[in-house]
Amino acid sequence: MTKKPSGRRRADVQVNLLESFELRSRSSVRQSALKREARLARKAEKRAAKANRKNAITAPVAIASVSDSVIPGVKKVPLRKNSSVRSTLVMSVAAGLIATLALPAYAFSPAVTAMSGLTNAADPTDAQSIKILRQSAINFERGSFGLMSAFELERMNNRNNYLGYKGLTAVDYASNPTFAELSPDDIMKVAAKYVGTPYVLGGETPAGLDCSGYTRLVFSEFGILLPHSVNAQSHDPHVRRIPRSQAQPGDLVIFNNHSHQGIYAGPGMFFHAPFSGDRVKLAPIFTDAYYIARVIK
Repeated sequence: MTKKPSGRRRADVQVNLLESFELRSRSSVRQSALKREARLARKAEKRAAKANRKNAITAPVAIASVSDSVIPGVKKVPLRKNSSVRSTLVMSVAAGLIATLALPAYAFSPAVTAMSGLTNAADPTDAQSIKILRQSAINFERGSFGLMSAFELERMNNRNNYLGYKGLTAVDYASNPTFAELSPDDIMKVAAKYVGTPYVLGGETPAGLDCSGYTRLVFSEFGILLPHSVNAQSHDPHVRRIPRSQAQPGDLVIFNNHSHQGIYAGPGMFFHAPFSGDRVKLAPIFTDAYYIARVIK
């Protein structure tokens, strides 16, 4: 049987355990101290490096002489300050503008070409279906160009068509009338026949009309050749002023200041050739400053 340790043996064991614990405690303390010293050393190194960087920034940099064997660095120039690049861009943009402006008349936008009458489309809302009908011959002086609005293009086209017209004129109709007698119904038929004719200043043919040229052409088909002037028509022997209450379709609507006229079409309405850029149409009488006159044979 194993003997139990005596009291002295137990005391020795307890002393050895205490010594071992003390040794381990001292070792842990020593390791902690070493780790703390290492951390402090690293922090000191970081502070020193930071101070060195700060001193390097603030301190003037000594430029060493460059030997023949070393190629000096090239200073970068921003793109916007590079004169050669700017010149190239300016020339490219200028060339693009000149090329655009040099396009022919049918290279206008679909809206412009459609308005000018140079094109036709089965569906006006489909700009892609526009087809070229004809190309007007326009002489350009070499080296000169400019922008042309849709209004100016249409006006020029209408004027060219008017000057090239070879058909019957008011004088021809007056010498060989279409109608033997004046009647409101027949006057309305003739007045409506010319709806859509473009306005041309001084025009008096089916190719182009102004306000007095329109009334002159309408009544020429009845054998009456009125003068080509609002003021002159108001004083013509074939024109007689009447009260508004007696107005009937086919009478003349003449503005009080003789600036415009048309053909009465019923209460508040008249046929007229409005102004450049517009066409003969039926429209409301847009002023109250007018009087009624009747054309008689």
